[in-house]
Amino acid sequence: MADLIVHRDGALTYYTAPQLSVFPGIKHAFFARPGGVSQGAFDSLNFRFNCEDPVENVLQNYAIAAARVGAEPTAIARTRQGHTDTILVVEQAFGPEYAVSEQPVDALITNVPGVCLTGFYADCQLVMLYDHRRKVAAIAHSGWRGLASEIVRKTIEAMGREFGCRPADMTAAVGPSICRRCFETDSDVPEILTEVYGELITEYIYKEGAKWHVDLKNITYSSLIRYGVSPLNIDISNQCTCCSTEKHFWSHRRQGENRGVHAGMIRIR
Repeated sequence: MADLIVHRDGALTYYTAPQLSVFPGIKHAFFARPGGVSQGAFDSLNFRFNCEDPVENVLQNYAIAAARVGAEPTAIARTRQGHTDTILVVEQAFGPEYAVSEQPVDALITNVPGVCLTGFYADCQLVMLYDHRRKVAAIAHSGWRGLASEIVRKTIEAMGREFGCRPADMTAAVGPSICRRCFETDSDVPEILTEVYGELITEYIYKEGAKWHVDLKNITYSSLIRYGVSPLNIDISNQCTCCSTEKHFWSHRRQGENRGVHAGMIRIR
């Protein structure tokens, strides 16, 4: 498990995964906060439409980010996240505001060159998957609810059903997300996750005072290995969106709803 690599292009800051970067058939990036055109609470690379940030600013931010993965804005297909386990296969890019569905959908899969899959994070994990043999890419939004619904496992299984992908041929990357120290919760979250994973996650949950802490990153890492992805093919960011500086990352835990969101993009060439 390797950390992601930080890149700076002027004010724009983004991260790439070493293992995904090996493959010339894709381009990808997890974007941080700097480098966009939004102002105020949404300064500056905000991808969130349903807020007070003017739509024209958000669209320009999409264009800035898409250029870094070699995509036109018209090639973007984005999630409409709602902590569901809904997964869609994407065969084309989409129109205004790029959403693939009017209903919540938290994971996307494509084998179409040029389509730029896009998902979002502001503490939750954004997981990218790529099968280099069958040239299939996927993106999945996985907070603790996503872990409880096993959306990453279901995405891997959907890649297998739709395109014949095998976990052994997949590479995975997890973007910046909340760390176990910052993910403080009551007992309900550990109880729900333990119902799903049992003793497999005992070492990733601990109590400190009256609160519980959950290591979502290591639950994801260990789960990917159980699903059949090689540990050598998994990269996970050590960056925490919550305890990092507010100028670098937004955090739902730290800021609530008065904030922007970050995007991750992956595109098959």
